[in-house]
Amino acid sequence: MSVKTSTVRAAGTLVALSIATALLATAPAGAEPLPSRSTAGAAADVERPQGQPVPLKTEGAENSIAGAEAAQTAGAPIARSEVIARAKTWADAQVPYSQSSYRDGYRTDCSGLVSMAWNLGTSAWTGNLDTFADRISKNELRKGDMLLFHNSANPVNGSHVVLFEAWTDASKTSYIGIEQTRPHGVRHVIPYAYFNNSSSYIPYRYKNIVEDSAPATAGVFRPGESVFYVSDRNGGLSGYAGFGAAGDVPLAGDWNRDGKDTFGVYRPESQTFLLTNDNASVSMESRFGDVGDVPVVGDWDGDGVDTIGVYRPGDQTFYLSNDNLSVAFARRMGVEGDKPMVGDWNGDGRDTVGVYRPSDSTFYLSDSNTSANVDHRVTFGNPGDVPVKGDWNGDGTDKVGVYRPAESDFFGAAKDSSTVIYEARFGNPGDVPLTGQW
Repeated sequence: MSVKTSTVRAAGTLVALSIATALLATAPAGAEPLPSRSTAGAAADVERPQGQPVPLKTEGAENSIAGAEAAQTAGAPIARSEVIARAKTWADAQVPYSQSSYRDGYRTDCSGLVSMAWNLGTSAWTGNLDTFADRISKNELRKGDMLLFHNSANPVNGSHVVLFEAWTDASKTSYIGIEQTRPHGVRHVIPYAYFNNSSSYIPYRYKNIVEDSAPATAGVFRPGESVFYVSDRNGGLSGYAGFGAAGDVPLAGDWNRDGKDTFGVYRPESQTFLLTNDNASVSMESRFGDVGDVPVVGDWDGDGVDTIGVYRPGDQTFYLSNDNLSVAFARRMGVEGDKPMVGDWNGDGRDTVGVYRPSDSTFYLSDSNTSANVDHRVTFGNPGDVPVKGDWNGDGTDKVGVYRPAESDFFGAAKDSSTVIYEARFGNPGDVPLTGQW
């Protein structure tokens, strides 16, 4: 189905640089520093007695972030960032470990912390936390998931659970975890899966957890100025920053796991990627690919960090890197004349490949970087449109879209659909479109 231009929309044509007022350079620069490896590892063998399941204690809970209001909404969908934010309140306050004390209505032991972070409305224990969750693999772990060890031989004193926040690097040999352990709650670096009994810890995902990414919006790169401009949800200018040089190909991605997209460029003459975490200075520079390659960026391994890749039109092959240096995936997809697309098409936290075929205005998308399956096929747009992608509604899944150069119009579709759910007019003739979660 063709996308028809609406006669009613928010006017977002860019004003000149001299009168723009919002500077991207003022955005937060850099992720939260990694916590150091704490001394809790030395006490990893201590017993952590835990209580049995009990209802939410809403009376007399000190420093409550939950209370009666939480009891009314307990079990409702909860965003990943909210889970982590709730758990950090106990770690930051160094809440003492106890199976008989309560905070925020929850028992202050290991399973009580996870129950609180997930807002279960009851203090669960390691013997039933799995009933609130689905088992996942190590590679699927994302912030807000848990690593559960229920020791049936010693369930009260010999079991434990940790809340997963993020991998420390692409090797996935250690992670930032939040746990309620003696003497108090702590957020620290933990070797995977745990300091001891490592093989017994099983990853799980809360059934009601939801993605918390902000919706994607339009942006453009103005080659004549080497300036990026980005829009708000209504198509108005929300910021700009100069980065790159004449002839560069614009990029956008989350290079440092802070949840915000910043800019980058690919320099075709030297096959060099230049990425910035603060929209001003170069934070990563790497030469990758061959002459004629098309740059792509994405989170190929699900660690929360976007890394580089290229698409080689001559053999229709994607070459993707997890470390910005070496090839982790080589995947052939499409036919001559296709345009490369990458995105998280199924919401699993990993970006995978796809192509847009101008001859039939159709996107052919895969949920894997290792197989040749076409898992999503969406016809969207008109001849002459430029393909784009974005999480237009913030549900954690990328969807297809197009940019119409003649009118500087962006159109975003619903998942696996030709229904328009995002529309903005943004940019000037000659701009290069891009999208991001700014």
